[in-house]
Amino acid sequence: MSHISIKRPHHTTPTEARKVADKVAAKLGKDYDLRSAWEGEVLSFTRSGVNGTLTVTAQELQINIKLGLLMAAFKGPIQGAIENNLEQLIKPAAATKKPAAKAKK
Repeated sequence: MSHISIKRPHHTTPTEARKVADKVAAKLGKDYDLRSAWEGEVLSFTRSGVNGTLTVTAQELQINIKLGLLMAAFKGPIQGAIENNLEQLIKPAAATKKPAAKAKK
């Protein structure tokens, strides 16, 4: 069995982070035929050969996936797709902060 573990800070409200988690789950569902369901702040997903969770906290999204023997061969592409999806959905902290005002001389 192979494991994937990814953590990303979200720099937003838990409600907005949950919306991001829903988008990630929808994309994973479409791409990999995963079924998902919320249990509190944890989104569990599964399909033959794959099961995992996406946990939403006040500061981060954490994804933990277990891949069965056959799916382990696709670990790299699966992990890459998830990371790319998260990067597109989560705005980096620098983009959400306003630049500091320059002091006048």
